[in-house]
Parts: sequence; C-alpha cells; structure tokens
Amino acid sequence: MPETLDLPVAVRATAYTGSSKWLRRPSRFVRYDACWADGRVEFGVSLTQAMYRGHPADFAAIDESVHSHCPEVGTGLWVDDSGQVAEGPDQPGPSGSGGRPRKYGFSRSESSAKWSYGFQLGGGVLGVGLGALLIMGPLNVWWAGPLGVVCFLSGLAALTGLVMRKN
Repeated sequence: MPETLDLPVAVRATAYTGSSKWLRRPSRFVRYDACWADGRVEFGVSLTQAMYRGHPADFAAIDESVHSHCPEVGTGLWVDDSGQVAEGPDQPGPSGSGGRPRKYGFSRSESSAKWSYGFQLGGGVLGVGLGALLIMGPLNVWWAGPLGVVCFLSGLAALTGLVMRKN
C-alpha cells in the first residue's frame, strides 16, 4: 500500500482455507481489503497500516468488528474507522492469496489430536521407564529413589489419562 496522507474509509476481511506452512494442515487465512473515498479498492492490505489511527483502543474495536463480520470462509462486510458496518463496493477480490493465519472460529484439525495422543503416550512410557530405572537402577545416590517414584507416578498418570480420554 503506498504511503499517502489520505486513509481508507472502510476495510473488510476475506477468509479462505489453505494449508499451513510447516505441517501442511488445513488453516484459515484472512486477507484484508481497503476501500478509499474515491471508490477504489485495494486488495491484500495490512489492517494495521490501513486503519491504525494512533489509538490502540480504537484499533481494537475495528479489529474485533472486522473479524466478527467475516464468515468462516468468504468475504465479510465493510467496516468503517469507528468499527461500524459501512456501505462499500461489491467487488469480489482475488481468492486465496496474500493472507495471514488467524484463529477466529476455526476448529482444530484431526491431525493435531493425533499428535497430542502421540506425545502423551510417549511421555507416559518415558516417565514409567525412567522411573523404574531410577528406582531399581544402578545409581547409588540418595535422590534417585524419590525422583524415580515421581517419574513413575507422572508417567502412570499420563498413560491413565490417555486411556480415560479414549474411553
């Protein structure tokens, strides 16, 4: 967006789904469009640069309003600099480019639940194994027994929580 003294009169958010950068999971991305006083529309602008007027409380209201008027996937309503719904052109923007990930109302994918189960299972097995090794192992120091009991009970609690969550 070019640096000019005039500021846009309204902004809107367009949400779309895509895959995340690292884990390739489905994510919700949001792109912002700005409407100027002369009627032109710029696509893919930064919400902060377009609507921040120097007062964080005012910008928080605009940010919340823009995201609350945006559907899960699709183009939202135009919002003016006071956070109210405004009239704007009905130009559809380019779909699926230049957005940033936002977590407004997007559910977690199933693959992250599988990762959670895997980490809990691995931590539980590691805790039980390390605890048993410290309790019965070759270390001949006074702190190995109590630390082994703590590790064993923590690992057992993690595995029990995993079994209880599955059922």
